[in-house]
Amino acid sequence: MQKYFKNIQSLLIVVLIVAIFLMRQCSGSSTTPTERVVRDTIIEYVTVEKTYFVYVPKVKYVTQVDLDTFTALIDTTAILSDYYAIKTYEDKQVLDSLNLTIIDTISQNQIKSRKIAYNFTYPKTTIIEKHYINKRELYVGLGLTGNQDQIQYLGGEMVFKNKKRQAYGLGVGVDQNLVPVISARMYWKLGK
Repeated sequence: MQKYFKNIQSLLIVVLIVAIFLMRQCSGSSTTPTERVVRDTIIEYVTVEKTYFVYVPKVKYVTQVDLDTFTALIDTTAILSDYYAIKTYEDKQVLDSLNLTIIDTISQNQIKSRKIAYNFTYPKTTIIEKHYINKRELYVGLGLTGNQDQIQYLGGEMVFKNKKRQAYGLGVGVDQNLVPVISARMYWKLGK
């Protein structure tokens, strides 16, 4: 009788400890959130490239110079070949994050065409938020307990995990004498 009573005391202590854990979990103030938010900040540099169409600028000022006499020898062929030559001038300006390129084509003492292109680089900040919500999950499996000599329990089990990261297990099986056995389990996540 005393041995039986000692087992009831141990069982009662275990039942009370389980009841205390259950009441603590049902209190409503959970330290484990049901949702986790992850924020990533991505800074990328965007380059805007623009090229304007080729155009001929209009003449704004004309300054004429009158020459009466020449003291140097003049090579007319060189002057005419330079006059009809097509020269392309490219001017690049780098101003912080703006790269400006002006391309002028000149022939016969006139600007034949002008092309303007620029690259503008600026930072673009993107904030990505990912919400991870703890899902309810149900696991099904087999349970087996025993020692080297005999099997004490064999049966099917299922474990349910709720959004508060608590897991509850229920199993139905048979013992070594083929008597039906019901098992119940509770699990808590330790740490983060």
